[in-house]
Amino acid sequence: MDSLDDPNRVWPTGLTIKESEALHKHVIDGARIFFAISLFAHLLAYMYSPWLK
Repeated sequence: MDSLDDPNRVWPTGLTIKESEALHKHVIDGARIFFAISLFAHLLAYMYSPWLK
């Protein structure tokens, strides 16, 4: 059976629902990690050069 004809795969990605949910989880986790790192970097920048004081 051709993967394009598979009813469990969703257009346009070709992923199944379970695969797309797993990918979405990784994207959200990555965004949370990026947010935490950027928050820490901004805190350090504020501590060493307080631009609002």
